[in-house]
Order: sequence, then structure tokens, then C-alpha cells
Amino acid sequence: MKRITLKTLALAAVLATVPGLSAAAGKFVVGYTNLADTDVFTMSRKTAFAEAAKASPELSVLFADANGDVSRQLDQIDNFIAKKVNAIVIVPVDFQGIVPGIEKANKAGIPVIALGIKAAGGTYTFVGSQNVDAGRMQGEFMVRVLPKNAQIVYLQGQPGLSHSKERQEGFLAALSGRKDVKVLANLPANYDRAEGMKVTEDWIQRFPKFDALIAANDQMALGALQALKAANRKGVLISGIDGTKDALAAIQAGEMSQSIFQNARGQAEGAYKVVKMAMEGKPLPKEMLIPFESIVKENVTNYMK
Repeated sequence: MKRITLKTLALAAVLATVPGLSAAAGKFVVGYTNLADTDVFTMSRKTAFAEAAKASPELSVLFADANGDVSRQLDQIDNFIAKKVNAIVIVPVDFQGIVPGIEKANKAGIPVIALGIKAAGGTYTFVGSQNVDAGRMQGEFMVRVLPKNAQIVYLQGQPGLSHSKERQEGFLAALSGRKDVKVLANLPANYDRAEGMKVTEDWIQRFPKFDALIAANDQMALGALQALKAANRKGVLISGIDGTKDALAAIQAGEMSQSIFQNARGQAEGAYKVVKMAMEGKPLPKEMLIPFESIVKENVTNYMK
């Protein structure tokens, strides 16, 4: 399975600043507003979209970075509408807060694609994965491998994002099959490695023992791993989501137990397919789903190519 390289990660940052990617006569122009370019996964997906778009010379893409600020993202959508773009791809910062921007685009007759994260309202095509499935896969794995009367902790994503809620719900629903397992703590770390490390450091001080740490993404899981290693706390099962390069290396080394592969390239190419449909005047689907996949030590090498 092809992985996204550091070289291609740099591409989107360059594309976002190239004047030649502004609206051009005769071009089908797409505005793309990303949740945050500092986020490893969303940046890799943005880069993959830029690569996919190269297949259509008639397509021009305007990239913008919301940097985790929903007000900034709404301003970017307003700017796209003012430029009369032909379609808008949004990786929403906030499930509820993004709705006015989507509704403005709807009113302007501009097709909207919500990439990876759903919104609470407005009309759009969702391209991404069912986040409840990622949590469910984590829960099913833990149901199988946790010892009897296990104690666990859970690192939530960013409050206000639909996929944070869905991943947690999926995990807890699957875990309900193990009545003997106790959740000691459940706190947000905002999908951030440093925050994941800090919360885990606090848990290490608070709890003499926990058997597993489940995180809503790999960045938080990797931060937790750093904290556990620094404290010489061994034997803790760690699960994350995204299938990032660092997480795969940790699984191969036996330091993480699982990650759920979220297919950045598959999602980006799905968004590109929907854009192509809009270019061709075809009706757009309500959603295009890309499945998650569970990665463990036994199959990790399949994802490191």
C-alpha cells in the first residue's frame, strides 16, 4: 500500500502559495480549506488531493489553512464564494460552527464536499470514513486482548468535532462486551502529541497501574508512548487511529499494539472524483465512504510500503 512521503507533504504547502493557482479563465476552480496544516493526517490528505488534481489540467485549486480556527475557515469560505469558485472542499474545524459557511455556499449554488469530517447542517457530499467504525475496531481489539478486570484510559480528540464523538462512541459500544473492564479516565488531548503526552504524564502520577491506553488518533497515542517510556511504565497496550508513519514504526517495534488505518490518499482521491463529477455536470452523491482497516504487528509491514 503506497504511503505518502515527506516530499509530497511539502508539495501542498508550496501549492498554497503559488500565485498561478488563483482562479484562471476557462478553469474549473476549487477552493480547499484545511482544518490545520500542522495536523499530520489532514496535511497528508491535502497533499494527496493536490496530486490527484494534476490529472485534470482544466482544474485549478486554491488552498487555504484554517489553522484550527473556525472563524478563519468561515472567512476563507466567504473568500472562495467572492472569487466565484466552482466547488469548495472543506475539512471542517467545527461540526456546528462550519454550518453557516456551507449554507452560504449552498445559497451561491456552489457544490460543497466535506472531507473526512461531517457537518451538522447544510447540503454537502461527505467523503471519508465512518468514524464510529474506527472506534469500534479499537474496542473489538481491546475486548480480545485485555486481561480480566483490566483498567484503561482513553484520550479523546477535539471537543466539538463530530469524529471525536463518533470514535469514542464506537469504542465504548464495542467495549461494552467486557463488563469487567474499568475506564479509569477519559479526557481530551485535542489530537495533539504534546497534549497527549501531558495528559498521560498526569495519569501516570494519578494511577499506579493501567493496562491499556486508547487514543482517538496516532499523534496522541505517540505522545502517550513518550510519557510511558519516560516513566519506565511498561506493558501498557496502546491503540491509535490514522496509520501514520511513526505509529507504524512503533507497532513494528512492539511499542504500540494497534492503529486504525485511515486512508488519506483514498479519501483525497474520492474527493477528486466528486469534483470531477461536478465538472461534468453529474449529480453528486450524498456520501462516498472509504473503509478503515486495523493494523497490528502481524500485518503492519503491508502498510509500510
